[in-house]
Amino acid sequence: MDPRRAEPWRRRLARWIAKAWPHLLAGVAVTLFMAWGLPMLLAVRGVGPSGAPMSLWHRGPSSELWSDHAPSLSVRRSAFSDWYIAEPVTTALDPRTYWPDADLEDSGGHARSAPASVVVAPPDEQSSSWTRIDTGLAGWPFRCFASEAWYPATPGGREVELPEFRWNAHVGMIAGQHILVPLRPLAGALALDIVFWATVSWCVTAGPREFRRRRRLKYGQCPACGHATDAREVRRPEHCSECGARWTPDPLGFAHAPEMHFQNAYVWIIFVSSLDIMLTWKILDRGGIEVNPLAALVIDAWGMQGAIAFKFALMMWVIVVCEVLARLRRGAGKFLAVTAVAVSASPVAWSLVLLVLHEFVPAALE
Repeated sequence: MDPRRAEPWRRRLARWIAKAWPHLLAGVAVTLFMAWGLPMLLAVRGVGPSGAPMSLWHRGPSSELWSDHAPSLSVRRSAFSDWYIAEPVTTALDPRTYWPDADLEDSGGHARSAPASVVVAPPDEQSSSWTRIDTGLAGWPFRCFASEAWYPATPGGREVELPEFRWNAHVGMIAGQHILVPLRPLAGALALDIVFWATVSWCVTAGPREFRRRRRLKYGQCPACGHATDAREVRRPEHCSECGARWTPDPLGFAHAPEMHFQNAYVWIIFVSSLDIMLTWKILDRGGIEVNPLAALVIDAWGMQGAIAFKFALMMWVIVVCEVLARLRRGAGKFLAVTAVAVSASPVAWSLVLLVLHEFVPAALE
């Protein structure tokens, strides 16, 4: 019986927290750098949402009050930060000011919706007091901080030099653009970012050390008497210190690594992920749209090349997590591997159904 399992659960929890807190601190530090430091450094060099292509999301024609112009949301997305600029419309037929709402569509007629953290309209009693609301989102891989800039309405339509900044620290201006540090935390995304970067920290630092320890336990026993060598020894000795049996030297010992646990599941993950990318490209090429909001965001920001890189990076991350879990608890690792195959296969099956219906149903109707 493992002596560590015999100790009280509180002591095991305390030992786990003692090992985990440095990685959690590293996750917090990297999360803040990706949300605050990196976007600011890129903005200083002129890289960021200001140079990204703009897409215009406008309010659907649910009313005939406007014909040429409609309340719109200008969207600029970059790798580490996004801008959402909401602008209202005032018509001659109705003195009220109309702002964008949840029912938006892009220039291609596809339905769009702003993230819940984006301010698209002021309170109803203040709808005519503002002429523009800018919302900035920052963080990677999830947008975990937001900032706002509210432009008040002025007599005669005069331009305001400085808007009212909310939930941010105004650093200055570069090339006519305000440099803001977002301070409004988005709780769910912030927690996911911290967990993600803490996991990366563990994989980079503690992961190799744990694998090395388990490798020594696996290869450090005498084949004759089962005596284990000292785990602190770097090289495998030529003779067993207990029974004196000669050990066969292993010239390629440095290249040995623990065997992967679920090779068949990993092959299926790679296969269905590749099919997902290929079928997604086929559907988009035929005029379809991506219904997965995260995949649509990646495709809009970086194109199909970025979607392929994101898909396979996510796949490799899942495989690493499965291996880590399998070395701690095999059942949990196997469950995650099987679940990953099922989740990756579901959009492939749905894409095949859509392609079959698109091919054969119109022909049957003709």
